[in-house]
Amino acid sequence: MSLHAFAYVSTACEGLDLPALDALLADATAFNRMAGVTGVLMYDGTRFLQYAEGPRDGLASVHARIVNARRHTCLTELAAGPLQARWFPRWTMANRMIEPGALASIVAAPWHGFDNDPHWPGNGFALLLRSWMGGHGELEPAAVSLG
Repeated sequence: MSLHAFAYVSTACEGLDLPALDALLADATAFNRMAGVTGVLMYDGTRFLQYAEGPRDGLASVHARIVNARRHTCLTELAAGPLQARWFPRWTMANRMIEPGALASIVAAPWHGFDNDPHWPGNGFALLLRSWMGGHGELEPAAVSLG
C-alpha cells in the first residue's frame, strides 16, 4: 500500500471552546479510523497544526473534510507527499496543546518532506516530531493508544 502524508497550519475560528474542540476531535477520530488515516493535531489556543498519514484515497477524503471545515480559516499547507512508513500508526487523531511560540517555530521552519533526517534537524517535520516526543523520546508510548 502506497502511503502519503500532509501537514498544514490554520487559524481556529473565534469562539472555539473546549466542548467544540472535543466534538471536533471525536468526529475526526471516527472519520479517520474509517479512512485508514492516522496523525496528530496540535492546538495553541489560536492555531491548529495537523499532520495526517495514510493511503492516498483515505487521505484525500480527510483532506477534503479539512479544507471544507468551518471551525478554521486561513489553511496553509506546509508539506504533502509520499511516505515510507507511518510515524503515528496507532493514533487516528492524537491531540496536544502546544505553546504558541513552539508552534510558530515549527511552522516557520523549512519543510523538507516527512523524514526525521539528522542532516536537516531544523526541518519543520523533525521539529514537529521532537515537540511531540517531549522528554521521553517516544512518539507513541506503549501505554497510550487513542482512537
